[in-house]
Amino acid sequence: MPFQLLKFQTFTAYLALLMFGPSAFPKKENLFFTEKVLPLLEEYCFDCHGEGAKKGDFAMDELISLGNFEKHSKKWDRVWKNLYNRNMPPANVPQPFDQEVTTVLSWIEKASFRHNSNQYDPGHVVLRRLNRIEYENTVEDIFGVDIDAREYFPADDTGYGFDTIGEVLTLSPLLMEKYLSMAEIVMEKALGPADDQGKTYIFRQDDFIGGSSSGSMRVLSSRGSLNLSLPFTKDGLYKVKIWATASRAGNEFANLVVGLNGETIEEFSVDAEYPNQKTYSLDFSANVSPINKISLTFPNDFYDPKNNNPKRRDRNLYIDKVEISEPIGVSYSLKKTRSHLFDEWKSNQIGDEVAKTSLQKWLPRIYRNSLSTEEFSRHDAFYLEMRKRGMNPLESARQVFKAALVSPTFLFREEGKSKVKTSSTFKLLDEYALAHRMSYFLWSSIPDDRLWNMAKQGNLRTNLREEFQRMLENPKIEQFIANFCGQWLQLRDLNLASPNPEQFPSFTKEVSQSMILETENFFKHLLTENLPLELLLGADFSMINRELADYYGIDGSFDKNFKKVVFKGEDLKRRGGLLTHGSILTITSNPTRTSPVKRGKWVLDNLLAAPPRDPPPGVTELEEAHDENDQPISFREQMAMHSKNPTCYSCHASMDNLGYAMDNFDAAGKWREQEDGESLDVSGKLSSGEKFNGVRELQNFLKFNKSKAIYRCLTQKLFVYGLGRGLTFKDRVAVDEVIKIGERGPIKLADLVYQVIQSKAFQYAQ
Repeated sequence: MPFQLLKFQTFTAYLALLMFGPSAFPKKENLFFTEKVLPLLEEYCFDCHGEGAKKGDFAMDELISLGNFEKHSKKWDRVWKNLYNRNMPPANVPQPFDQEVTTVLSWIEKASFRHNSNQYDPGHVVLRRLNRIEYENTVEDIFGVDIDAREYFPADDTGYGFDTIGEVLTLSPLLMEKYLSMAEIVMEKALGPADDQGKTYIFRQDDFIGGSSSGSMRVLSSRGSLNLSLPFTKDGLYKVKIWATASRAGNEFANLVVGLNGETIEEFSVDAEYPNQKTYSLDFSANVSPINKISLTFPNDFYDPKNNNPKRRDRNLYIDKVEISEPIGVSYSLKKTRSHLFDEWKSNQIGDEVAKTSLQKWLPRIYRNSLSTEEFSRHDAFYLEMRKRGMNPLESARQVFKAALVSPTFLFREEGKSKVKTSSTFKLLDEYALAHRMSYFLWSSIPDDRLWNMAKQGNLRTNLREEFQRMLENPKIEQFIANFCGQWLQLRDLNLASPNPEQFPSFTKEVSQSMILETENFFKHLLTENLPLELLLGADFSMINRELADYYGIDGSFDKNFKKVVFKGEDLKRRGGLLTHGSILTITSNPTRTSPVKRGKWVLDNLLAAPPRDPPPGVTELEEAHDENDQPISFREQMAMHSKNPTCYSCHASMDNLGYAMDNFDAAGKWREQEDGESLDVSGKLSSGEKFNGVRELQNFLKFNKSKAIYRCLTQKLFVYGLGRGLTFKDRVAVDEVIKIGERGPIKLADLVYQVIQSKAFQYAQ
């Protein structure tokens, strides 16, 4: 028997004896490891990580020899993650079958993590606070008012790439103060100020159009008008006061004609002699109207330069200010929001019955669950206490709503459990909780009336697919597209991108916003049309408007609206698929140049779920590496020098070559054939030997060779965003179950999202 074989068999027997004696692990599991798991580790891992080989400073055989797998779970977690994300074995060596990978993963989970993959654990979700976007949308849907929570509240922290993660959405004293103030703002927007006497507008010299300035006043020295405009927000009687004076000439006073939208409503003789002023008052009835023109006309100019009295030679009209007061009562906008909250709203006053009916309707929506009789009684007692203090029913209801808006039950998303018994040790979410998981996942807000009523009646689960489809067709799905894509694809970062304006003068704010909308509309099209996921990289179309058509150099008829454009010829070489979108290309660049490293890392992070390790300490920046060489060299040569450190090479070999394939696009997403007069080298070769030349070949390579990794990556991102927590080994089965739909044919985007909602991870809770 050859010595090496004898040595290895002895080593294997020793390990089995060392670690899997009766006191360490059941005999059945010993046998499973030695017969099923260890041969796979030997075949796929030991060439690089065993028998003296220690690539990446990791030796699998040494880890096994330590025994006590549970104690060393962190190291086994590293093995698990590399296998699960298919980072290992590297692509240039023989690959295990999926079932072989599952065998090793299941063994690690059981031996080291003490987890049985056959018993699904939905994981622990930290109680989630509403983030700024969810708060804004929720308040709008409940109270019918617009607020700008993103301006008012501090930015939300993110975890695992998203701002929906419970463990980072904490509540500081400062934020609590903001919530208290915002509750006041919301209720004033919804119900108006506590004592609504109507708004008064004051117009002074600079507010008028027409005439000329004279001290603090506006003067009409010849026939003409002063004009101003304002909205009428209420039906009723408007009161006007005009502070005016005039210089005398001839036998008449200066006349002042007041007009409204071209019609005369009052005329005065201004008998106050300049500079003394007098107030001239009138009122008129008007209905709600967004724009109204009020004119002050001087029709009877007179000029007598030969008059013996200099004060009687020129008749002029002077206006100091105008004051317009709205009717006392409820403005149109407040009538709208009050009617939303109080269905039986008919006048400026409501009674106790109407107020309590409103509270019974809306408090459950605020708290995202039905209220028991006891729970509502507590709120009713608070309402009655406000009434005892002299508040009317409207003001008492206001105080109850304000208190609800700062309640932890509103600010945090507590999820109820179903009382239905299941075979699982974990609980199904009740239908209210499921409805809210769905609505915050897809709409970043509360359920609408239909979804709420289905949950209330217990019919949501039996109609899940129909409701999901309806939610996709609702305009609120734009929230999911903007918020999920904005973070998964890092589109939000484009607002922070700053390509050098001297190098890229055509990159404007309008172009930047159009780039974001291109990617969002592209994703929306795939989602709402339920198109195959392979189109993420393999599409021959995109969504283009006039701004982008001009910027990209695409011929055709365009306007400000986006439309689907199918590329042909030279355009197809340059555009189609995420990696040709200006948004992605710009956020992965530096201000003055492209960055193959950033572009390659973006692919690894966001498409393959294979993020590279952080760079080792002491690595020089690209410019420093270039300074080491006095000769002019190309950018790609600079990159090669930068990554020549053996410690860096393993990561850069993947990142850089992926990024080079996108180098036909400059740092602001425009196509180019050359850089600094030299033809670009956009070829790439991975350590596994695969070659590609340019972005089209790269996308085809990823689409055909890495499709499962892309599907798994997107599924993981959807789970993290929707569940509000990071994923662990306990979620492997849930993720794998979702992407199993690929066994029935091409995976389509809407189907994938629905499978996430239908999964145990989404439907159950600890």
